[in-house]
Amino acid sequence: MRVLCAGPLSFLVLSAAASCAESFTSSALALAKGGALIVPACGTTRGSTLLGLRGGGRRGTSSNDWWDMSGKNKPMGFSAPPGTLDKEDQKVLTPLGESSYVLCVGATRGIGLKFVEKLLEKGCTVVGTHRGGDVPADLKSLADKSDKLKTLSMDVGDPASITAAAAKMQDIIKAEGSAGLTHIIHNAGIYGPRDSFDGQERNGRKGNPAVTSAGMLETFQINAVGPLLVAQAFTPLMCPPTKDAIPILSILTSKVGSVDDNTSGGAYAYRASKSALNNIAKSLHVDLYPRATVVLLHPGYVKTDMTGGQGLIETEESVDGMLRAVEATNAQTPFRFVDFKACRIPW
Repeated sequence: MRVLCAGPLSFLVLSAAASCAESFTSSALALAKGGALIVPACGTTRGSTLLGLRGGGRRGTSSNDWWDMSGKNKPMGFSAPPGTLDKEDQKVLTPLGESSYVLCVGATRGIGLKFVEKLLEKGCTVVGTHRGGDVPADLKSLADKSDKLKTLSMDVGDPASITAAAAKMQDIIKAEGSAGLTHIIHNAGIYGPRDSFDGQERNGRKGNPAVTSAGMLETFQINAVGPLLVAQAFTPLMCPPTKDAIPILSILTSKVGSVDDNTSGGAYAYRASKSALNNIAKSLHVDLYPRATVVLLHPGYVKTDMTGGQGLIETEESVDGMLRAVEATNAQTPFRFVDFKACRIPW
């Protein structure tokens, strides 16, 4: 899209806020023929100047708002300063327990396996998914110890596998005479290729191979399209809402998918796939409500196989925190992007 300046500007910034209307007045933007965006001169934006406005019209308060015209500092966007994220009050609104029937997607190791363990401790009935025909040893060990855990083969990167798994889940629910799933926790995902922009070292990162179309598409298929297709296939199997409870779809995303928080660049496939997932989750919330509700969860930097054992927290701390967020969700809870510490994450 061509960008034309309708007044004297020394530089131009287009901010992808929640909507253009959040950052510019209605008279400040006009679309011209040929897809050009006409941006009037300075002084026509809300607040009269192009100050760091976030989606929702909040002024940016970070020390890296805007950029240093000397070129010493790179334009990092708007990142919430450490410790200033809004923290929510997480009272238990929808307790997990004996009456809960939970599908855990991606349950074979790390965070997913810990979800299964914690849900069983709470007395929930759990269905944990795995890829392939054979149940991985750690998940099988839990299933052998508890009659409240069933396993289900499903590959979230394969639409046919998702459809087949949903049909099996429907048969299980019918055979049990159950009203349906009360919760879905979608944990499955991949990091994808350790890519870079062009193979060069940048911002302290190694010069990994340049990002490719194939790497992007594979990561999107599993991290963004997969959760959508799983929701499409499995949310019809959730129980009807009641005046006391609503089915909850919880989707694990990542703070790396926050545009606001992106100050380090890189990670093109993973970062973009999680941003896409965030938007998909919002659409799911709009389309499913009041039949079901959706919450986006950030697990933190967890020591798992995906991180090569690197991280700041263990799976137990992460999962305990995310389950508190799930239990703090009911029909009146707004759609939100929240981490294991109860902090709401900017988009």
